[in-house]
Amino acid sequence: MIGELLVLYNTLFNYFLLKFTKEITGLYVKKRRLLFSAFISGLVSSILYQSFIGALASFVLLIGLAFSFRIQTLLKQGTVLLVATFFLGGLLTSLLPFLLRQSDLIFFIFCLSIAVLSLTFIHSKWRNMTKERLQQSFVVDCELELFQKSYSLKGFIDTGNECVEPISGKPVHFLSYQAVEEKLPKELKEGLLSWDEKNPYQLTMFPDFMYPKIRILKLSTVQKETSTALAFRFERLILYGNIKKEILEEYVVFTRHDARFPQNAQMILHVLALN
Repeated sequence: MIGELLVLYNTLFNYFLLKFTKEITGLYVKKRRLLFSAFISGLVSSILYQSFIGALASFVLLIGLAFSFRIQTLLKQGTVLLVATFFLGGLLTSLLPFLLRQSDLIFFIFCLSIAVLSLTFIHSKWRNMTKERLQQSFVVDCELELFQKSYSLKGFIDTGNECVEPISGKPVHFLSYQAVEEKLPKELKEGLLSWDEKNPYQLTMFPDFMYPKIRILKLSTVQKETSTALAFRFERLILYGNIKKEILEEYVVFTRHDARFPQNAQMILHVLALN
């Protein structure tokens, strides 16, 4: 009975370690293959208990059966699995004095819970770091020219922004009102503050020379909510940094919700800014 329980414990821990490794390295592997690998490795480590050869064979089988026996796999997935194993082993060892005072069932539940929670926490942190690093690659410095005024801004190219002005089909970008408020022309600022979304086609609060550059857009959010916004055609937008590009006569919408902009950006750029 003890042998069967040891195999079960090893199998479950191996499975969670493999699942963690799969998520971190981005490989697609069927669950039954992970489970089979975890079981075989757990069986070997239970039979060859406290043996270096048994531990080595168990590790190689765990990686090889789950992913492949190629050298590249043993190095890449094997490294992640080894680090996770040492981390989990060290964590459980530090808690061992408390866990040993519990019954076998409580001991197993505690160990399994600690393994799942700790690996889930690491995976969550890793995903956030990966997302942050990916977003950083879409951050650019930009220079916007609108109504003869120039604004230096931090922009973020949002791959989810596919908004276009319906008549011309030109891309629409989103600009933080607070980021440019102090430099906005007085007539534009007053017009924006006076404009009523409930009566969007009433534009008498703007000077006549601005009319040809104003468009009224219907926007929808991810939550399927719709709103009406004013879009202004700018003269030029220059991108610096990883992406160097000059964009002419596209549209920008002022928004007061800049707190939602990723990477503390002041301007959300259209996905086509990547091209």
